Amino acid sequence: MLEELLTADYIRIKSRAKNWEEAIQWAAEPLLNGHKIEARYIEAMIDKVKEFGPFINIGDHLALPHARPEDGVLEKGLSLLKLEQPVDLLDDPKRPISVFICLAASDDRAHLEALKELTRLLSQKENLQKLIQASTVEAISSLLAGGGKQ
Repeated sequence: MLEELLTADYIRIKSRAKNWEEAIQWAAEPLLNGHKIEARYIEAMIDKVKEFGPFINIGDHLALPHARPEDGVLEKGLSLLKLEQPVDLLDDPKRPISVFICLAASDDRAHLEALKELTRLLSQKENLQKLIQASTVEAISSLLAGGGKQ
C-alpha cells in the first residue's frame, strides 16, 4: 500500500526551506496538485502544529504532518519532502526535521493502515537513516518499494 500511495510523483527533494511551515507547504504540494487535498488542508496541518505542539515529530529527523479528513481531504494520499538541510520544527533546535511525510487520509481506517506501514518501515533505524541520506527520488522510491531492503 505504501509504495502505491507514495509514488515518485509525490516525492520531492529540496535543498532547504526557510522554516517548518514552508516545508509543510512544499511537502503537501503534490497532494494539492494531484487533487487529493484542498488548499485549506495545508493550513489545517500547520495550524494543528501551532495548536497542539510538535506531535508530528514521530522520529529522528522525521515529521508526519496531517489533519482531519474534514479539513479538506478529497482522496487518500501520501507525499514526501526530503530536505538536504533540516529545519527546526516550531523553531526548536532540538527538533530538526529532514523528512516530511504528509498524510491525507479520507477516513480513519486509511489513516491507520498507512501509519502502520510507515511505522513498520521507519522504526528500523537503518531504514530511517537511508531515507534521511537519500539524495534522489529513485532512492526513496526504492526504499519504500522494497520495505527497506535495497
